[in-house]
Amino acid sequence: MMQVLNGSLFVQMVLQGHASLEQNKDRVNALNVFPVPDGDTGTNMSLSMTSGVNELKRYINEPLHRAAEAVSTGLLMGARGNSGVILSQLFRGFAKGVAKKTEADVKTFADAFQNGVTTAYSAVVKPVEGTILTVSKDAAAAAQTAAKDKNATIQSVMEAVLNEAERSLERTPELLPVLRQAGVVDSGGQGLVYIYKGWLAAIKGESVSVDTSAVGAAPAKVLTPAAAHGDGETEYGYCTEFIIRLPEASDDEKATEVAVRDALMPLGDSLLVVAADDIVKIHIHALAPGNVLNKAQEFGELTRIKIDNMTEQHHDLQSMDSGAVAAAESEGPKKPYAIVTVTVGVGLTEVFKSLGAEGIIEGGQTMNPSTEDIVNSVKALHAEHVFILPNNSNIIMAAEQAKTVLGDTVTVIPTKTIPQGIAAAISFDAAAALEENVESMSGGISRVKSGQITQAVRDSNFQDLEISEGDFMGMQEGKVVTLGKELDLTAVSLLEKMIDDESEVVTVFYGEDVTAEQAAKLLEEAQNQFDHCEFELHYGGQPLYSYIFSVE
Repeated sequence: MMQVLNGSLFVQMVLQGHASLEQNKDRVNALNVFPVPDGDTGTNMSLSMTSGVNELKRYINEPLHRAAEAVSTGLLMGARGNSGVILSQLFRGFAKGVAKKTEADVKTFADAFQNGVTTAYSAVVKPVEGTILTVSKDAAAAAQTAAKDKNATIQSVMEAVLNEAERSLERTPELLPVLRQAGVVDSGGQGLVYIYKGWLAAIKGESVSVDTSAVGAAPAKVLTPAAAHGDGETEYGYCTEFIIRLPEASDDEKATEVAVRDALMPLGDSLLVVAADDIVKIHIHALAPGNVLNKAQEFGELTRIKIDNMTEQHHDLQSMDSGAVAAAESEGPKKPYAIVTVTVGVGLTEVFKSLGAEGIIEGGQTMNPSTEDIVNSVKALHAEHVFILPNNSNIIMAAEQAKTVLGDTVTVIPTKTIPQGIAAAISFDAAAALEENVESMSGGISRVKSGQITQAVRDSNFQDLEISEGDFMGMQEGKVVTLGKELDLTAVSLLEKMIDDESEVVTVFYGEDVTAEQAAKLLEEAQNQFDHCEFELHYGGQPLYSYIFSVE
């Protein structure tokens, strides 16, 4: 029986873990407790793993610590949704647990699981039990116990991890009432169990069909000029990517990132620096890439060098509107501020643009952008400081992770809904100081009530409500507050719960499944019933949600 974990076995574990998750992602999606067509945990976790796997495939024959850092780095940048971010932190902690090691014995293997749990919990502001966090914690504890057996092997520890993960998963409804009411287990925890099943299969030498070619993850659409290549000077220059291998692993990855960033910043733009163990991943746009490489070589050996001539790629910009091209070709000093927002729907996109948002990431409930999508959008803007508006509670963690990559030039305003994002954008003042804008934009969130109407896709018991497939659900701040069989009646019922005597302005955004005539009819009914409020009607074009309401 195997007593140590080496790089080759770890690679197979990750590949098979990803394959197991990919094959079962629809089952994970189906565990969504909310009866609307936005169960995306399985998709988010699978796409996040895809990014990790694609990075790992460049380190197939490397020692354990380098393979672990590779998948960790890939997951960090590719993380989507809360589940993907937590998964990336589990892998990041695991990688730190095997740092500097070409192979791991049983105790180190078990400790790496625990290190992953510690890292993941520290990344979550308010950890909730009964989720993937609990499943990972219980599984790591089982690893610690199993490793103490004098006859313990890598396989026996992994068997203990999987067995306890499955038991912990079954207990999640006992910890989260919303799971118990819906009659399901936690979706993120289920995704982790599928990954662990793949790990055990690899350790046991069981065959799982895995395609070793690069897996194509579908990135969120970033509607910014030359999003993949930053702001692009008139000369365009070269998109330069490479990895620095440090002489030894860094004890302070943040300090390493700062040192490398300070050294390379004068040599180009759109600089991205990510340190992990003894490697530092670099992305920069420079007119003289040779100077960049020479400077970077002062820190260590350079590998994986890739240089693209962006002048040759300039024709890609011609498909953009003239305003976007002008912004992409702009030289001169950086503007003080810019706003990046996440939204979906033609109408909502135009609303955010009209409020000054230059970076529009197309995404939302069913397609959460990755950390890298957000990083790229920020990098595409020629600004000293960028405000990020996630507009969805499942995107905030990825936005915060993007901030850790980009540094203090970014502020995440934790908007959880489209109305909150619009309120924050309205509160922005280009002439104000940074601290004033943070305060006013954050304050804008609390001054608006958010509501939306969607339709149940299955029967469910949610928040003590018996919901039937096809029911229209009125939600306020994410909670179902009214149900109905007819769209307009449900919408008016929701407005009755949102509007009070102090309400002044109600904005209605109608979705892609609602006609202008239907929306106008609802508006007339609402104006007659709530005649003390001023109403505004806009085409949002959003999918899934027939109406989004903002009440101020």
